[in-house]
Amino acid sequence: MSRYFHRTTAAATEAILAHGFRDGRGRYMTNTEHEGVWLSDRPLDVHEGAEGDTLLAVEVPSDLVEPYEWIEEGKGYREFLVPAALLNAQGKVTIADETEE
Repeated sequence: MSRYFHRTTAAATEAILAHGFRDGRGRYMTNTEHEGVWLSDRPLDVHEGAEGDTLLAVEVPSDLVEPYEWIEEGKGYREFLVPAALLNAQGKVTIADETEE
């Protein structure tokens, strides 16, 4: 199992912990619509585009997450856009300590 992070709001955290993730949808600076849940290999904040007051940790096998890597040059971290169904079936979600790296 590997540990990934997802930043969100307190209200969304309650829903995620009770009912699981839901896919977000957007173009994400592309011409195609994509959907999934954003995860990163380290905690992100507003400076990296991750907004929200709550940091979630997601324990999930890395071989399930790796195919969904969103590759951009110049970033000091890795991001993944993972289907919610996969995370809900295979992941364990907890509220993370903000100081984790």
